[in-house]
Amino acid sequence: MYSDVFCRVYNEFGWNYYPEAFGEQLLKWLAAHSLQPKSALDLACGTGVLCRILQAAGIRSRGMDLSEGMIAIARAESPEIPYDVADMVTYRPEMHFELVTCTGDALNHIEDLSDVGRIFENVHACLAPGGLFVFDLLHEQEISTAEPFELEFDDTITARFQITCPAQDRVHLQTQVFENGVHRFTEDIFERVHDRFAVLALLEQAGFGLVSCAHRLCDDGGEVATWYIIARKPAR
Repeated sequence: MYSDVFCRVYNEFGWNYYPEAFGEQLLKWLAAHSLQPKSALDLACGTGVLCRILQAAGIRSRGMDLSEGMIAIARAESPEIPYDVADMVTYRPEMHFELVTCTGDALNHIEDLSDVGRIFENVHACLAPGGLFVFDLLHEQEISTAEPFELEFDDTITARFQITCPAQDRVHLQTQVFENGVHRFTEDIFERVHDRFAVLALLEQAGFGLVSCAHRLCDDGGEVATWYIIARKPAR
């Protein structure tokens, strides 16, 4: 779980580009398919960026995340949106939603595939009939160790970010933050690269029908090391 310091750095220094880009693409995809969900739940919502985008588009939103620090920022940024601190492996809200999202490699943080299956069952339970589940996964063939790169946030704060692969199906993301050249803290995040066919089988077992599994949501979405998966709960 992210430290409170990392949450503040994440929020203050513009690391929201992914949920912003994803939100734009998701709204385009929904419009292209003439879909207008009235309610949405964002699992592992972080600081609530996607929730705010969906809310601004007229979709009543709710978010949840395991990190109290991320949720504290989300609540401060958008107090009109309800947020829950919870573990998505066990999280099963009583209300129903027409759209559920889970992005930013959130499912790759889950080590055990059986827990991924539990998440799918929980999502199926809280989706309205005909509702959509949209999530992403790291692409198993496009993950590799990369040279560290430097981020300059302002005159005093810098960071060094690096991705390494300690094993074939493991990813280690490390961020070191410096203030005036002095190391302040290191945040280590570990992810598992799941086999997408195993994940798709779990979706089917949970009762979903597959809509698509591709590198992008829209034609102008660009090529990235990610699978975007859209599933639907059957209508009654």
